[in-house]
Amino acid sequence: MKVLPKILTAFMVSILLLSCVTKQEDSAGYSVYVTNSQKYELLPPSAFEEDMDRFQNITGSFQGKVYIFGAYIKSDSGSVAIIFLNQMGGSVGELLYTGDSLVANSHFFPQGTKFEYMMADFQFCYCRKELLASSLEAVGLRLDVVEQDGKEIRQIWDKEQLVIQVEKSKGNTKLQNFLRQYSYDIQEGS
Repeated sequence: MKVLPKILTAFMVSILLLSCVTKQEDSAGYSVYVTNSQKYELLPPSAFEEDMDRFQNITGSFQGKVYIFGAYIKSDSGSVAIIFLNQMGGSVGELLYTGDSLVANSHFFPQGTKFEYMMADFQFCYCRKELLASSLEAVGLRLDVVEQDGKEIRQIWDKEQLVIQVEKSKGNTKLQNFLRQYSYDIQEGS
């Protein structure tokens, strides 16, 4: 009779452990709402057009306020690391994305900031077009890419509504989110 409770306990512990493992695997993907109903899953770091090792000056606009900060980007096929810098060059936060995890630490951005949205914007700017188009198409969105006057223009559409536009030229990238009404102007530093 004493063996049965031990077997039941071992069985319950096994189920508990298996359910925890399953939950961790399910939560490994990161997704964001591009529109109010379409959710985009972040692509892995290997989806970026190129490895990066560069400084960027970023001017962001949201709700009539302008935010100016710097960022140092280091990325390869396994990870994307971003160090956010104030105007004096001091670190005000870090973000590390591996595809399996997204870890952020910052006292510059408001508490509760969802850094996966920042990573999504970064991907809209710098991921390979064909991978980005395929991923967006899977959730009912369309990516149009046009080359015009030395610029690459990426447009993300929800049916006939332009949601996001990215204009890339040598040393400059501008992202406008028309639905959420914010923008980033990114200047490549030296």
